[in-house]
Amino acid sequence: MPQSNRININDAPKWFKAFFVFAPVIGCLLIATHLDNDFFFICKTGEYIVNNGLPTTDFLSMHSTMHIIVQQWLSTVIYYYIFKYLGTVGVLGFVFMCYALFCVLMHRLTKLITGNLFVASMVSLLADLFAAVMFERSRPQAMTMLLILLVLYLLESFVQKGKIIYLCLLPLVSLALINLHAAMWAMLFVFAAPYGVAAIPFKFKNIKQEPCCSFVKLAVCGIICFAVGFINPYGFEAMKYITSSFGYDEINGLIVEMKAPAITDAWGFALFAVLGVFACFAIFYKKRAFTTRFVLLFAGTAFMSLLTTKSIAYFIVGGIPAFSYMLKDAVVTLKIDNNQKRDKKDKKKLIILVAAFILMLGVLGAVLALQPADSANIAESSNTAEASDEDDYAALREMVKILDKENKDDVVLYASFNHGQFFEYYDYHPYIDGRAELFLKDNNKEFDYLEEYGSLRSGSLYYKDFVDKYHFTYIATDSTDVFLQASLLHDNDYEIVYKSGKNILFKLKDNK
Repeated sequence: MPQSNRININDAPKWFKAFFVFAPVIGCLLIATHLDNDFFFICKTGEYIVNNGLPTTDFLSMHSTMHIIVQQWLSTVIYYYIFKYLGTVGVLGFVFMCYALFCVLMHRLTKLITGNLFVASMVSLLADLFAAVMFERSRPQAMTMLLILLVLYLLESFVQKGKIIYLCLLPLVSLALINLHAAMWAMLFVFAAPYGVAAIPFKFKNIKQEPCCSFVKLAVCGIICFAVGFINPYGFEAMKYITSSFGYDEINGLIVEMKAPAITDAWGFALFAVLGVFACFAIFYKKRAFTTRFVLLFAGTAFMSLLTTKSIAYFIVGGIPAFSYMLKDAVVTLKIDNNQKRDKKDKKKLIILVAAFILMLGVLGAVLALQPADSANIAESSNTAEASDEDDYAALREMVKILDKENKDDVVLYASFNHGQFFEYYDYHPYIDGRAELFLKDNNKEFDYLEEYGSLRSGSLYYKDFVDKYHFTYIATDSTDVFLQASLLHDNDYEIVYKSGKNILFKLKDNK
């Protein structure tokens, strides 16, 4: 490769340095400025752990005997303390800080892969912007995406520089992942797998692969990282948490981000548009030598993203940097002074690359326009969680005021999957909440409440059997409770005590 590609950042003009230096600022303007709906149970969980220690049975829902593990325990404690002392501003500031670090690391990774400042800046900026719009939220994933990106940076640094210190840092990443977000701990090994394959010497007929690095060193590091995974409060149960939390029809049918992306929704449109542009580049623009680790990394994360919308985050973290490798020679020279000139071929390449960049920005704009308003948002006032979506959460606040007139111990409450955590924040214990996987029998060792809830929503479970089973004194329904709400409107045992649009609070008449 011509030496002119590996442009030192210090040789670039000031405007070009500013191009990527301010990328985090641009992205921060696109990050949602409200707290995520999951923050209700995240904050409440952190509060419980700080005051009572780590739980093994549920303390939020009405199912107080079901077994649980808090696979995000350290994240909840971190968010709880930030929210307690700094409020919403502090939580959002923490998310912005994680995102800024993500931007810096993404740029360093793509620069390391390509050795091309121009390409690295453009590719990393696109990845940053898509991450900001789609996945940077006040959830543990703000930290998880940063840590997985760090895994790739350390592995790529080891391959290119050969220094063992980079592998020595991976066990620390393993320790952080298992405690911050155990369900994503296995992703460390998924993202490391392409490097392991690329480190194996291979020869078949005329096909020969030279190892990219020492397989033995990678294997030893992997064993240490696995062993470090046991350093968590729940042991091996946390390490295998991903196996009992994904792939269930009950979860996939309930949570949008667990469904396969469709081109008709904003996230699916973005994914297929990006894959389409990448495919055009691969076919018409550039032919490069086979590079195992980047091909596997790109193909693997692309495949994952086609399975669930949630996995598009992994494509942003791993697939986009991997693709940048084939663009490393895309711009032969970066014009620094008037003495450097591009030939016609170089100018054509530059035009195509810039056109693709503008097209990607157009896709991002379409995503912003198409994505639905997030109805699961909260805001905070005086360190008390309040809702920012007045259509739904203003009604829920009124429901809480009504419930507060009762003795909390006497309230047996039904609330939906979307709103259960809101009531939990105010110390009520509803039937279900947004922690979907905990309501699976494989996890709670008690009963498949999620399947029961799905049957209720679909109408295949008779509402009266459900209501009589739990003896609800209050039932808070919303637009997702179509069959339950319609049935209760004709049930003489319950009366409406509050109604706002599709949000209706029913009370058992005998409960006076």
